[in-house]
Amino acid sequence: MSELCYTATPGTVYFIGAGPGAPDLITVRGRDLIAQADLILYADSLVEESVASLFRKAQARVETSSNLHLEQILALMVETAQAGGIVARIHSGDPALYGAVHEQMAYLEDHHIPYEVVPGVTAAFAAAAELKTELTVPDVVQTIILTRTAGRTTMPEGEDLKTLAAPGASLAIYLSVSRIRQVVDDLLASGGYGPETPVAVHHKVTWPDQSHVIGTLADIVEKVKAVGYTKHALILVSPALDPELKGKQRRTSSHLYDKTYTHRFRRAENFQRGKERQEATGTINGVVLGEKHLGHQANRQGCVVIALTKRGSQLARSLGPALAADVTIPAKFSDEQLAINNEQLTINNPPILQSSNLPTFHSSTYPDSALAEVRRRWGKHSQLILIMPTGVAVRAIAPLLGHKSSDPAVVCLDEAGHSIIPLLGGHQAGANALAQRIAGLTGGQAAITTASDGQGKPALDQLGSGWVIDPGSALTYASGCLVNDEPVGLYLDPALAALRPTVETWLDQADNLTLVEQFDDLDLDAYAAGLIISHRVLSDHHQHLLRKSVLYRPPVLIAGLGCKRGTLHAELRTALTRTLAEAGLAPDSLAALATVDLKADEAGLHNLAAELDLSLRIVNRERLTHVDQADLSPSAAQDKFGLPGVAEPSALIAAGSKAQLIVPKRVFEHCTVAIALMAEE
Repeated sequence: MSELCYTATPGTVYFIGAGPGAPDLITVRGRDLIAQADLILYADSLVEESVASLFRKAQARVETSSNLHLEQILALMVETAQAGGIVARIHSGDPALYGAVHEQMAYLEDHHIPYEVVPGVTAAFAAAAELKTELTVPDVVQTIILTRTAGRTTMPEGEDLKTLAAPGASLAIYLSVSRIRQVVDDLLASGGYGPETPVAVHHKVTWPDQSHVIGTLADIVEKVKAVGYTKHALILVSPALDPELKGKQRRTSSHLYDKTYTHRFRRAENFQRGKERQEATGTINGVVLGEKHLGHQANRQGCVVIALTKRGSQLARSLGPALAADVTIPAKFSDEQLAINNEQLTINNPPILQSSNLPTFHSSTYPDSALAEVRRRWGKHSQLILIMPTGVAVRAIAPLLGHKSSDPAVVCLDEAGHSIIPLLGGHQAGANALAQRIAGLTGGQAAITTASDGQGKPALDQLGSGWVIDPGSALTYASGCLVNDEPVGLYLDPALAALRPTVETWLDQADNLTLVEQFDDLDLDAYAAGLIISHRVLSDHHQHLLRKSVLYRPPVLIAGLGCKRGTLHAELRTALTRTLAEAGLAPDSLAALATVDLKADEAGLHNLAAELDLSLRIVNRERLTHVDQADLSPSAAQDKFGLPGVAEPSALIAAGSKAQLIVPKRVFEHCTVAIALMAEE
C-alpha cells in the first residue's frame, strides 16, 4: 500500500464519489479512505469493482448495494460505525448529484453517526474531457445546467426541460437516454435551441467499453437508436460543441490570457497610463478611442450607430464620420433616400475631427428588426449609439445585460439629436463622455443620470490618472455611500503628500468626504465607507477595511536596476518581486523601471519592462555622478565604471528631483534593485 495522504477517523461513514467509472479518476482522498475502510459498500450497478478494490485492507468487508434495500444498507453502516469501524460508502460520480445520499445522511444524524462527503468527478465533466471541449465559451455560452427528465422520480414545478432549456445554455441531461425522443421534442419546443444545435450522447464514459455518438437535435434520436443506448448514458446539449469554434473562425474572447486585457496579475500589452494613453489612442472631449476599459471585452472594438427611422438614419450617417463610428440603418432606406441636403440635419464638426489618425467609418444596412441588429452588434462593439425610442432601446438591450464591468457603453438619442441619454456604462464604459460628445455635435442635451455626475461629486472609478483600483475593493458600495450623502473617510498615505492638491479637489466636490489623518480612523463607525490612497501593501490587520473601502494604487514607484551582462528577465523579475514584497510595497504602484545607459542593451531589462507593461527609463551615466553620494550605498560600479552606483542613482534620477530612496539597494546574485518614491505625480 502506498503512503496515505488522508487519515480516516474511526467510527465515521464516508460517502465517496467514485467518479464516472475509471478507477484512476477517483480522488486521492477517496482512494485513501477505501484503503483504510473496514466496510466497503459500493453501488455495483454504476461503480466498477476495480474502484471498490483500490488498495483495500485484506480483512475489509466488501458489499454491493444493488441487491439491498435502504434499511439493510443503513443497518450495515450503523453497525460498523458504532463498533468503531470505518465505512466507505461508494457512489458513482459525485454524491451531491443524483446520489440518493440525502436520506442516508439524515438517518446517520438521527443515530448520531459522524459522516463526511468526498466529492467526485461527475459524468458531464468526464464527457466534456473526452470530447476535448470547454462547456463555457465566452460570448457563446456561460452557464451549465445539470438536470434529468421525469421518470419514477417526478420533476418539481418549473424544472421541466422546456423551461430549463429556454436560455440555450450548456445542458447535461442525466438518466434520460431511454426517453431521447421526448428529450429532443422538449428541447426544440423550448425555443432555446434549433435543430442544428450540437448534441453528444456518452455511454459509460471512461469505462473500458465506453462509447459516444455526436449529432444535432435533428438527427440524434436516430443515432442513439442505431447504437442501442438505453441506460448508463449522458446527453450533452450545447452550442459549445460546435466544431467551428475550433476552426478558422474560432473565438478568442477569453479575458484571462488575452494580451490586450489588464487584470490583477498582468497588465495588457502596450498598457499606458493616463495622459500617455490618451495621446497614444486619440481622445475626443474625454472619449478615449480604442481604449481598453472596464466595460470593454477583448473582441469588442469601436463604436456603432444603429438607427431605426428614416430621419434617424440621416442623423446616423452624419454622426458616423464625426465619431469615427460604423453606421447601420434599415435596408429599406437606400443611400439615395438619405442624400443629405440643406433642409436636413447638420452637425457641428470641430477641427479635431479632421485628424488623419481617426479611423474611417463603415456604413451598412440590416434586413430585419433593430432589436436583432442590436443583438448582432452587442458582442462586436465597445460603444453602441441607438437612434430610436428609449423603450425600443431598453427592450433591445435588456436580454443582453451582463455585468457593468463587461457591458459596452450604450447611448440612446432621438432622431433629431435633441435628447442624448446614456443608458449603460456611464462611467466605466464611457457612455457619459460619449453622450456629451454627441450633444456637442448635435446641439442637443446630454441627460446624465449618474448620481455622482448629477451631484457634481467625484466618480470613484475615475479618480487619479493611471491609478489602479485594487480588485478587492468595495467600489459599488463606497460609490453608493458617497452619492447617498453617507460619511466617507479618505486616507492619503503620508508619504504621498504630493497628491494632496488632487485629493483636496475631491474634498471640495463632496461635502460628505472627509480627510482622515490616521489610517485606523476608517475603522470608526463614523465612516460608512472609505477611500485609501497608498503605495503600500495592506497589512493583515487592515484587510477587513476592503469590505467597505476603495483602495487606490497611484503610480509613484520607480525601480532602479543594475545587472551583470546577460542576466535573464526571469531572474530580474524574481529580484524585483522579492524587493517589493519584503518592503511591503504594491507592484501596481510601479510607474517605471530605470537603469544606466551602459545597460541599455540588456535584453533581460527590456523583456522585464515589456512583461510588466512599464517603460524602461535609460539614465545618462554622467547624470549619476551628480547624485549626492552620501545618500547612496557603496557600489562596485565605482571601481568598474567610475559611477556611484546603478540601481539607486538611476531610480532617484528617473523619479524626479524631489524623489526619496525608500528601499536602498538590494544585492542579488546577478543584479541589484532599489526603489525610489516620486515626489510629484
